[in-house]
Amino acid sequence: METRFAKTDFGRISYLTGGQGKNLILLHSLAVSAESWKPVFEPLASRFKVYAIDLPGHGDSDKPGKNYHIEDYTRSVFDFMDQLKIERAIVCGTSVGALIAVEMSVSDPARVERMILTGCPVRDPWERLDRLVFQSLSLDPQGSPRPVSLADLGGSFAHPTEELLHWFNQQRAKAGLWVKNMMIAIALYDAFPKFPRVKCPTLIVYGNKDPLAPKEKELLQRIKGSKSAVIPDAGHVTQMDQPQAFLKEVNPFWG
Repeated sequence: METRFAKTDFGRISYLTGGQGKNLILLHSLAVSAESWKPVFEPLASRFKVYAIDLPGHGDSDKPGKNYHIEDYTRSVFDFMDQLKIERAIVCGTSVGALIAVEMSVSDPARVERMILTGCPVRDPWERLDRLVFQSLSLDPQGSPRPVSLADLGGSFAHPTEELLHWFNQQRAKAGLWVKNMMIAIALYDAFPKFPRVKCPTLIVYGNKDPLAPKEKELLQRIKGSKSAVIPDAGHVTQMDQPQAFLKEVNPFWG
């Protein structure tokens, strides 16, 4: 595993890469970075050529000069693929990364071979706005993220620790205003019309302690032919909470 940078029309994109085989693109959740894939990176790299991307505004990638919608983040991933001459890839995304994967699969289906959606947000307009209001409480008056507490990590991680809390707050501080900006992008994105348009093989993964886990059946109905897995003793970021259980569920899906 090594860190590299790609120059794109969306700025410099940082990514972790390693392995050989089919291309696998990993997309992280809100406020963190490609580091969230480290617990499963090496096992995945034993089967695939892995690219874990820092989305624009996050990690060590450049911060955009304007506000981005989910469609903009999607185009940034396609541009990244173009720069590295990746014609087609398997895409695995967590939370907002899952929304970006969905948008990739419907805006340019030929480029997404198959897809894994972990902790995918399935929310109607009211739920999205309600969530945005709740999340805004974690921002200071200037819109920058405040440090969160162990209790605040309860929905995201099944077993928060001080070490995890320190890492998470560092990640949030690094993203800065782009935590707020991505929150807004998520609230503005209506995934409901997109789900039925997904045609590639899709695996839906939730942790049983993820507040979004009850949405599993609804997402299964909306994405025809999809399969699902619920990982015990895991929260929103399943690959960090239960890396071995995550791999056990996703490995049969690769084919």
